[in-house]
Amino acid sequence: MKLEVDLSPTIEQQLTEVAKHVWAETMQQEIQRTIFPEWMDLETTCEYLQVSRSNLSKFIKDLDFPISTINQTKRCNRKKVDEWMSQFEK
Repeated sequence: MKLEVDLSPTIEQQLTEVAKHVWAETMQQEIQRTIFPEWMDLETTCEYLQVSRSNLSKFIKDLDFPISTINQTKRCNRKKVDEWMSQFEK
């Protein structure tokens, strides 16, 4: 199915600008995701989520934040962190 709509040049320009902005934002998010490793220490996880260490500690203690511990070494899986965060989207 193909839908053709004649738009005024002003509206066409505005839609083009919105599409460019959405594309740039999406690409920036994808670049950000690739900067961080699949398994992160707590400090890196704080940077990834842009939260303080005390907030991350609250997430772990009170909100069932996904964390793996091996011999007192704590790591967070980036994909599981993203899944955990998605439950708070509105």
